[in-house]
Amino acid sequence: MHKKVEVEVSARHIHLSKSDYDFLFGAETPYKKIKELSQKEEFATDKMVKIVGPEGEVRARFLSPFRKKTQVELSLTDCLVIGINAPYEINVFDGAAEIIISGPQGEIERRAAIVARRHLHCNPKEAREIGLRDGQKLLVKIKTDRGSLIYSGVEVKIASNYQLRVHLDTDEGNAAGIKGRCFGYLIDDWRE
Repeated sequence: MHKKVEVEVSARHIHLSKSDYDFLFGAETPYKKIKELSQKEEFATDKMVKIVGPEGEVRARFLSPFRKKTQVELSLTDCLVIGINAPYEINVFDGAAEIIISGPQGEIERRAAIVARRHLHCNPKEAREIGLRDGQKLLVKIKTDRGSLIYSGVEVKIASNYQLRVHLDTDEGNAAGIKGRCFGYLIDDWRE
């Protein structure tokens, strides 16, 4: 396998359930689309929250659409700033780090904070063409002004609204020297 793929850096953000959104911003409070995201039907909104831990806080933007469960995706640096130990995961689960989410109408406490594992979005058609399985782990090689770098354990996520993109968090992107558009190559399966 040697498939070219766009590599994107995903900044800290929050996915909210409808009920949590209503609690934090008020029921029936509208939000505005401020930026389309690469994944179809997903966009950044004008709504921000504070993510509060025992040692500090950071701001996070709400990404639409609503999810079944609220999920906060942070970098390891964000976790150090607010004083939490969040697990590396793809989706929120019971072992996620506990944080306080503060909005203009109130605060809620949730086990919702994770450091998103590096992953590859693709739709079923792309997955078939390349020969990928949901949950499969890959190696991705990129080259920037800082040199070449291979990311291991890039987990495949397949859904009908996805398009082929690798997502890294800001720590990984900054360490690699990614600026603007960046491309890499899916080069192999990854085995531990």
